[in-house]
Amino acid sequence: MPIALLVYVLVPKPAKLPVLAAAGLCFYAASGPVSLIYIGMTVIFNYLTGLEIFLLKTKESKKKLLTVLIAAVAANLFVLGIFKYFTGSMPLGISFYTFSVLSYLFDVYRDRAPAEENLLKFAIYVTFFPKIISGPIVQYKDFKEQLDKVNVTTASVRTGARMFLAGLFKKVLLADRLGIAFAALTESTYTGGAAWLGVLFFSLQLYFDFSGYSDMAIGLSKMFGFDIEPNFDYPYTSENVSVFWRRWHISLGEWFKQYVYFPLGGSRVSTWRIIINIMVVWALTGLWHGSTWNFLIWGLYNGGLVLLDKFVVGKYIKKLPPPVQVAITVFAICMGWVFFFSPSLSGAGLYFAAMFGGAGVPSAGIGASVLARNAVLLIVSVIGCTRIPKNIFESVFYRNSGDMGSKVLYALFAVITAALLLLTIAELIGATNSTFLYAQF
Repeated sequence: MPIALLVYVLVPKPAKLPVLAAAGLCFYAASGPVSLIYIGMTVIFNYLTGLEIFLLKTKESKKKLLTVLIAAVAANLFVLGIFKYFTGSMPLGISFYTFSVLSYLFDVYRDRAPAEENLLKFAIYVTFFPKIISGPIVQYKDFKEQLDKVNVTTASVRTGARMFLAGLFKKVLLADRLGIAFAALTESTYTGGAAWLGVLFFSLQLYFDFSGYSDMAIGLSKMFGFDIEPNFDYPYTSENVSVFWRRWHISLGEWFKQYVYFPLGGSRVSTWRIIINIMVVWALTGLWHGSTWNFLIWGLYNGGLVLLDKFVVGKYIKKLPPPVQVAITVFAICMGWVFFFSPSLSGAGLYFAAMFGGAGVPSAGIGASVLARNAVLLIVSVIGCTRIPKNIFESVFYRNSGDMGSKVLYALFAVITAALLLLTIAELIGATNSTFLYAQF
């Protein structure tokens, strides 16, 4: 990344896109030759398909146009399904860049964006290395506008670096430590109290791991002059499940809304059709994450929560105090994470049995030991899920219209950042390899 950024900044503007494409391919080549060959084929196939869709639209051949689109979508999903559900390994980031190329094909078909005639630009859209592993899933129409006016400034590098470091701190100092605590709670026979603590630690780990990755990807993109929308918006402060899912993995939710929910009719149809549309979206969301039954049940469970909120209990919950609404929402979401982290549906059943029927309380056995060792981590993580740290940061460092305003504040900010970076480096040196949780999807 430092080498790519340095070269990218120094070369003249006409050379920036080739450098960016080369950086993406070099980064991706590290995952192995098979993955590199496959992504190359994906780029060429979908680039040519986009051009064919554009040509057929000019000839007003609607029947053949739809046939080409369906065949291309089916081909992409077929290969994704083979790798994801029937082989032992997947090309790096295949779920994310497959949804990206599908976004491209849909946008061209629906006249939301023109077909890309420049193969280099299309290759950059697919292989843009900051986001290729785990997103965010950037829709083609949003990325193309920035490809046409590449611009990197000192301000964008500075802002991007700050976002990258914030994500790095989330991942290393919070998510990885939460993951160690979660493993300690679940690697042996657990009591009821330890099981409840396990859900809490995993819920926090998943948030800081994935939002940390997203912050790093968005920060890196900013450093290269590209603006990508936030992927998380403090979801654990949501007052209902519908709002929660609008704030969690925003790019995936937007993808399903634009390319599945709206084409099915969205909310402009009868109540029963709305119910079916929501459940279809959530079933597909579950299957996107994995082929086992627990992921499908996780998707249907959350679809059911959205329907309950929308048609049954939402109007009653809104009458409760906001903190109670948030508590109910977080509890419901966290119950769903049991399906998410369990290796199978039977494993989820055993975990629920431990939570609701097992012996023990949080102050006994392994639960008490893990809680005692990680009490400060837990408190910091819970506070970190809220807007409190951001509000404090902005009130201290950006009181004057977004400007730090004084050399003292700059120095204080630099000292805090350096201390956290040194602590992060120390953690990385002493830790074993810890991948991003969403890299497996």
